[in-house]
Amino acid sequence: MRVLAVAMVFLAAGCSSGGSSDGAGDRAGKATTTTKAATTTTVSKPEPLEDQTPPASINGLVVQGDTIWVASIKDDQILQIDRESGAILQRFDTEGAGPDDVAVAPDGSIWSTGFVNGDLGRIDGGRYETVMNVEPGINPLEFGPDGTLYLGTYGPDGRLYSLETDGGAPMPGTQELKGAPAEVRAEGLPDINAFGILDDGTIVSPAGGVAGPGSAIAIDPGSGTHTTIVGDLPGVAAGTTDSDGNPYLLANATGEVIAIDVEAKTSKVVQTVKQGAPFDNLSFADDGTMYLSSFVAPTITEVQPDGTERLITIGG
Repeated sequence: MRVLAVAMVFLAAGCSSGGSSDGAGDRAGKATTTTKAATTTTVSKPEPLEDQTPPASINGLVVQGDTIWVASIKDDQILQIDRESGAILQRFDTEGAGPDDVAVAPDGSIWSTGFVNGDLGRIDGGRYETVMNVEPGINPLEFGPDGTLYLGTYGPDGRLYSLETDGGAPMPGTQELKGAPAEVRAEGLPDINAFGILDDGTIVSPAGGVAGPGSAIAIDPGSGTHTTIVGDLPGVAAGTTDSDGNPYLLANATGEVIAIDVEAKTSKVVQTVKQGAPFDNLSFADDGTMYLSSFVAPTITEVQPDGTERLITIGG
């Protein structure tokens, strides 16, 4: 019911830009790779599965090499997708977790947040396992520069958690990790989702939800405080950073990709993606190609650095 309700909000929301341009050329020439070591991990690409049945819809996504990992709350699955063809390479049931977002650890393992039941999951060695249960409603997650995993809840009065993972590698045994609590780093947060992490550890997150008005906020995991970087944005509910530490937010209903200048406290629309909206999340590949997940269909929109768009059908 939440998925349908939010999808209706996406479709009904009227958003206005807080930036200055929506031209594709503004992004050309920028260093737009995904967060830290995530996409640079070398992985062997499996052969496509015989069963190419697509999920009903997808939520979070992250690029790893020439594949894309996607989470589907509705189908209770995480899938690995071929970037070029859209073919499904691997499919993992998450045992009631209802996965909302995914992240690649520095060691190449895939981590996920279970929005439905609160499970923090991990895929490594061809199998999915529950690392621990945090709380229902966990959604965004990303690895910091030192390998610490940060994850948060979506909705008003949210929390930010951290977990020491040694860069995603198993601790002296995953069984020990299962007994370790996630540390609460911040409370009383606004609607946050799919954030990026700067080189100094500051988390840059969208706030305000898909209906807007939106803003970009900075969260200090050390002190637990959060401050507004820039406001007066359309409804934004996804964000990421590139390998140079430049943060971006996504206006999910309208497809505006917004660059955030943390020091100047300004924003600029650098791309407006026209195919596949409403969107849930975005991720960059090492070659600067951007990928956005549809919230209501099993499709991913590919946007090359020159602005060329292509709609990828999962299971294609």
